[in-house]
Amino acid sequence: MKATFVDRLVYWAARLAIGAAARVPQWLGYTAADLLGRLWFVLDRRRRRYALTFLRQAFPAHSDRELRRIGSAATGNLFKVPLDMARLTRLLARGGDLRQVLDDAPARRHLERMPKPFLGLTGHLGNWEVAAIGVAQFAGGAHGVARVSRNPLLQQWILHNRQQGGLVVHPRRGGIRGLQKAMAAGGVGLQVVDQNQRLRGVFAPFFGRLASCERAAATMALRHGYPILVGVALRQGRGFRFQLVSSEPFTLVATGDKGKDLLAAVVRINGELEALIRRAPEQYLWIHDRYRTQPKVGDAAGGDDGADADDDGAAA
Repeated sequence: MKATFVDRLVYWAARLAIGAAARVPQWLGYTAADLLGRLWFVLDRRRRRYALTFLRQAFPAHSDRELRRIGSAATGNLFKVPLDMARLTRLLARGGDLRQVLDDAPARRHLERMPKPFLGLTGHLGNWEVAAIGVAQFAGGAHGVARVSRNPLLQQWILHNRQQGGLVVHPRRGGIRGLQKAMAAGGVGLQVVDQNQRLRGVFAPFFGRLASCERAAATMALRHGYPILVGVALRQGRGFRFQLVSSEPFTLVATGDKGKDLLAAVVRINGELEALIRRAPEQYLWIHDRYRTQPKVGDAAGGDDGADADDDGAAA
């Protein structure tokens, strides 16, 4: 795809913006981002409603005041993520080691035990891209799936920087096939698995209510026996420092009943992710309409049993 004049203009504007954001003093940039996020939580009624509905599902014993506090803090964290991306891009472009700002000690024991290939799964908690590149650097490389930019210059630059950190990003459309191929060759596969799936989701409980969940990761793990590690990069303090934490590794059991096995797999993955979210609810993406897609009357809770890992899957 040939770059147009507008593509070039956007590309250089983005580079300048990222460079400027990366140079802003942390105390100033992250304080401003946090305040903007908290203000947006107050002003955006629709997103605030999503967050409070989701939070009531997750923490039914909490008061409305406490739920609002968590939702406000979490939205402040979300507004810090673009600053993280700017600093991460600058760090990788300079050939830096992410472990300068990421403490991987809490997850190191689990990572050292993981045989390749394995699946690393995460959610929108802390900073999911820091988690992905942290695992990639520890494991000597990894493959993930994410949306691609329509600007070819910007996309090429972003992908190059991620590859500097050991992460190969496959485009969302058809990306699962690339992920499968990489894992078949012994690579590490990474996916974000906590977003609402509009099409072909598996309906499983997430914080006590049915949600349409991503199926590709569970399907691959069941089909090939890949071990799974659910992990996140939690923010430490207010700025660009993180700690990589994870669940105990596990391997799914296939009984031959595809529908039941897939549902049980998604329930297990959701449970591990929920436990990590409860450790730092102020850093989770509560403003996402997680329960938007619901099963039609008469549908099985687990959706259809066409456990095909060749769909688009979830993207970061």
